[in-house]
Amino acid sequence: MASLKFLLGLIPSTQKIEQAEKALVDEFNKLSVFSESDILKKYNELKDLINSSEFIQKKKEIENLSYRNSEEYLKEKEFLSLQKARDIILYFKTIAGSKIKRFRELDGSGKINGYEDLKNLVGSLEFREKKKTKEFRNSDDEKKLQEFLRLKKSPEIKNYYSFKKSKEYANFLNLDGSARLARYNELKDYVASPEFRERKNYLLDKKRFEKSDMYKHIQEFDRLQKNEDIIWYFKVKDSDKFNILKERELTFSDEFDGEKLDLDKWLTNYYWGDKLLNDRYSVEPDLQAYTEKENFEVRNSLLKIITKPQKVKGKAWTEGGFKIRDFNFTSGIVNTGKSFRQKYGIFSAKVKLGNPAAKCAFWMLADKITPHINICHTKEGKVFFDFFTPSAKMFKTSVGGKYANDFFIYTLEWTPSSLVWKINGAEVFSTTSDVPQEPMYIGFSGGLDKPVNSMMTTEIDWVRVYQPIK
Repeated sequence: MASLKFLLGLIPSTQKIEQAEKALVDEFNKLSVFSESDILKKYNELKDLINSSEFIQKKKEIENLSYRNSEEYLKEKEFLSLQKARDIILYFKTIAGSKIKRFRELDGSGKINGYEDLKNLVGSLEFREKKKTKEFRNSDDEKKLQEFLRLKKSPEIKNYYSFKKSKEYANFLNLDGSARLARYNELKDYVASPEFRERKNYLLDKKRFEKSDMYKHIQEFDRLQKNEDIIWYFKVKDSDKFNILKERELTFSDEFDGEKLDLDKWLTNYYWGDKLLNDRYSVEPDLQAYTEKENFEVRNSLLKIITKPQKVKGKAWTEGGFKIRDFNFTSGIVNTGKSFRQKYGIFSAKVKLGNPAAKCAFWMLADKITPHINICHTKEGKVFFDFFTPSAKMFKTSVGGKYANDFFIYTLEWTPSSLVWKINGAEVFSTTSDVPQEPMYIGFSGGLDKPVNSMMTTEIDWVRVYQPIK
């Protein structure tokens, strides 16, 4: 019996089903493409970067930087202290003044050496004894004494010895060439360097992190987080929205996009007729004989199986075996008995069965007459869904003939424990009895069990078979 949902007519239209599935597939494909996109790769790279312990630690270090706690500050402070030191100030005042210049001009000169010689002479015991004699007067020694006294009183000599004995000169000698002066000059050059100024300005800049490449990375990541495609990607990628696509694999399909039937997929005969007889046959009480290709048309992405009045001779299977007889109609049959079989899965096709009074079917079969599953077939003005078991049991239900006169998506969902028939996704019938446990192939056929006066067609838009992914 059909499900309550189906009986109440709560099924979406075929167009809506296909639009929804196409939209889902398109979105899933977009998800797959976007997962390899440069923008997502960049997003993930930035996410990994800014969430890394190294990045977080480096960001913290930059934000916590302080000039007062820096090596640069300590060096500048040391320089300023030396710059204010009295000995350093006096040293540079000395070398900038004229005293040291005049001192250096005299120091070691003939004038100083001559003065020193005279000083040593007049201060000697021998010279002092000569001064006491009458012969000293107007002697050369007296002249030397007079020259010494004159030099001693000269400002030049006075200034020379005054500077030589001064604290200023002592300070100069103490600093000149010293490690303290070398340190001062080193720090002076350092704090005057572009590198120091740049580093100091960087450490004093309260917006230094905002000017860094790290901040640019964060800004770019924040911008990408607001990107509509990225928001969509992370919203849907781990959702159950695509479970139906992720949990199944397309194992067989035909969209009938060519200009003729693909004979690598489809056999236009009963499987055993091809395998054992190498000939075609029909079964009682069929009114039609099956042709090789005359009753098929592939056009506009549709396979049409045409049933039409036409007198031909052909074989028919009866209880007494095969017999040659006259047929007044011809039709077509296709199946995947040689190319494709599958145990369990989702078997689906978009089909317009045609005249409900005819005998058109979408079916499944294994190597024997049973199990035989009609995913859908027309008979007596209705659309039937039935299952013939090897134990001669039959399970079936039916719906009105209106479902034969337009395109609907007919589906069988086959699991190890159940068979579920659906139209446009709505369940119409199910059974858990005698579920087949062997691979089966699919087929479509047109036909008649009552005469008609016109040509009829069964139209198949597409066929798709899926295997659940465990």
